[in-house]
Amino acid sequence: MKASATKMANNSKQVLDQVVNHNEMAEVQRHGKTVAVIRRKVGVSGEELMRRLRSVRFTDAERAQLTKAMAEGAKTLTHAGSH
Repeated sequence: MKASATKMANNSKQVLDQVVNHNEMAEVQRHGKTVAVIRRKVGVSGEELMRRLRSVRFTDAERAQLTKAMAEGAKTLTHAGSH
């Protein structure tokens, strides 16, 4: 969706509702040129991820699999950061 700066100023709630509820991206334009893009946030913070993981009741097998996957991911990140 394209929205002029004036529309954003006058109807920001409507534009944001479109972005959030319909997963649309809004291009904010001034004098016919895009000056900003508004899109729905994806993902969660590390704190939110940990809070969600703590609330799940994993089986022992799932816990072991998750621990292994996290260790592999940490190795990959550590290795990638050393280059």
